[in-house]
Amino acid sequence: MYQYVNGNLAISVNDWIEAGLTYDQFRHDSKDGYLEIADRSINGNTLIWVDSIKRPERMRAIEKALGKANVEQSDIYEVTVNTEARAYYSCYSKPDGTRLEAATVERLTMKASLFDAMRRGMERQQAAKARAGKRLNKAEWLRDMLAWQTRQCLNEGGAAYNLVKPYTNTRSLERAYKSYLTEGFDALLNGNMGGDNARKVSRKVENLILALWRTNDKPFVTRVHELYMEFVNGTRTLFDSETGEAYDPKETDPQGNPIYMELSEATIWNYLKDVVNTTAVYADRNGHFDYQNAMRPKHHRKAGQFSLSKISMDDVALSRKAKVAGKDVWVYKYIAVDVVSGYYFRPAYIIGKPTERTVYESMRNVFCELWSLGLPMPAELEVEHHLMSNIPWLEEAFRFVRFCQSPTEKRAEHNIRSLKWGTAKDMGHTRGRWYAKHEAYRAVRNKVEGDYVEPSYDPMQIIMDDLADIKRHNSELHPRQKTYPGMTRRDVLTKQVNPDLKPIDMAYLMQYIGNVTETSIRNNDWVQVDNTGFELKDFGSLNRLKPNNRKVTAYWLPNSDETVETVYLYQDGVYIGEAENREKWAYNECEAERTEADNAAMLHQQKRVAKFDKWVKDRREELPKVGHMDAELAEAVGTTPLEIVPEVNEQPLGYEEDEWNAVDYAALAINRL
Repeated sequence: MYQYVNGNLAISVNDWIEAGLTYDQFRHDSKDGYLEIADRSINGNTLIWVDSIKRPERMRAIEKALGKANVEQSDIYEVTVNTEARAYYSCYSKPDGTRLEAATVERLTMKASLFDAMRRGMERQQAAKARAGKRLNKAEWLRDMLAWQTRQCLNEGGAAYNLVKPYTNTRSLERAYKSYLTEGFDALLNGNMGGDNARKVSRKVENLILALWRTNDKPFVTRVHELYMEFVNGTRTLFDSETGEAYDPKETDPQGNPIYMELSEATIWNYLKDVVNTTAVYADRNGHFDYQNAMRPKHHRKAGQFSLSKISMDDVALSRKAKVAGKDVWVYKYIAVDVVSGYYFRPAYIIGKPTERTVYESMRNVFCELWSLGLPMPAELEVEHHLMSNIPWLEEAFRFVRFCQSPTEKRAEHNIRSLKWGTAKDMGHTRGRWYAKHEAYRAVRNKVEGDYVEPSYDPMQIIMDDLADIKRHNSELHPRQKTYPGMTRRDVLTKQVNPDLKPIDMAYLMQYIGNVTETSIRNNDWVQVDNTGFELKDFGSLNRLKPNNRKVTAYWLPNSDETVETVYLYQDGVYIGEAENREKWAYNECEAERTEADNAAMLHQQKRVAKFDKWVKDRREELPKVGHMDAELAEAVGTTPLEIVPEVNEQPLGYEEDEWNAVDYAALAINRL
């Protein structure tokens, strides 16, 4: 096949022989001057310039085998339009925001295509030279490429005819080609298109203007223009607050042109209001909170399928103002909402801003409500950093904990809006704000003696109304009726539970959300907590106590009626067991006054004592009865059996009545029924 070497066609001696010519013919033609050697090598890889072959019969044989020898038909430097370059230049925006003209896009595309063809051809030539044990002569190659590019740009048959201006010397071609290889498509953009030299406002000046605008005192554009002009005129000094380095208003670029020039207010306005620039400094001017909500992209999510896969928590200021001791106050609540069902758990209310204690109370309401409904532990908790970041045990209690970056990410926010402008608004318990944009969300302002006033309500009335709204909200049909036909929010919570969830371990959670009381187990039977006695639910709990230590820590929570049903006992972080309120098992000691409930309670206590007796009896039966004697006596006796006479102790009259196995209380209770 033909090879393109330094801009000219060549064939190898092997190609010569494959065309039907002989090696002797090659040797004689070379000796007699009928052909010229392009590059000498071994194993038939010596190259012959095609245009130097002077005998017509030789060329006819070669062209018959390899095709017509035409330089323009060689594909080693074939120009293929670079579609990536065309797409890049078509989408390129100049500093003023305008796009490149169509003719400019086409010219730059063909320029990039020429350099791509040069790169591909150079790689092929280098590979061919390497096979022959040679190196490519870069100087000769550049001269040939200059001629080749000129043909492509000036001759009608050239790929870039009339589109690209050819280079005038090899040095400029080499510099442009190397720049393209290292910088890519940007290398072909001159200063008038995208380089900083073409900008009246250089990148450095633009950054300085933005630095004046980004301060948290939020200056107007007019003020930024004034500060910049004072700096240019030398009446104000600007410096980098981090390094302390002062800016020089007389600084020049490498060409000697001044960098900081006078600019109009309109020019500064254009740069400050650029979308990218505005976004970059928005957080500095308005704070991270507003930046997250107004500028930062949001995640697009789809709703889950099962309830309790995730619960979301947040604080809410109820919309109606309250009055306490003559002062206007706001009632807040901390809520927890099941994301899939939209079910509201009972909130924790407080007058004024919520605290960490409010969060704990809300958590307790969630777990107690789930426990009473027989529902499992939620898998994920979605919260904000405020108040929640100080709670260390969240990741131990929940499989997943997600701290939201912005309020819009919290599903609780969506449910707050749903309740406020849904059920609560229908019941007349929502009051909008006078500054709301939409008139349906705007409150009516009443003017009294020249001042605008808002009505005030009793805090307890606000709380009771909110609880009624929540109850009604949970009982309403779920908004996704196609997915959950005929089901209310409460139905979805209780009937569409995630099957992969684990039961709630209240004994474990109580360590974090429960009230704490230091107490001790009395009489191997009960503990006193909150002035109430609690009996051990299982006597096996005593096995987990440390030796000679009956002190325990009781964790507990009251019910809605302020009573406590169960306490959970720990000793030095180790779970001991549960104890339940013994008051419900108290019975009337007067037999004549006992009811059926008293008899049932008495039977419970008798069975419990019987269990304790059996537990102790089983342990005593494991113990052997051991006698003892000193060593000398044992040696004198030897193997003679020793007659043991037990010592008889006289017990006081009536002693057996208090013995642990004196009465079978269970049998006695059954007989009395």
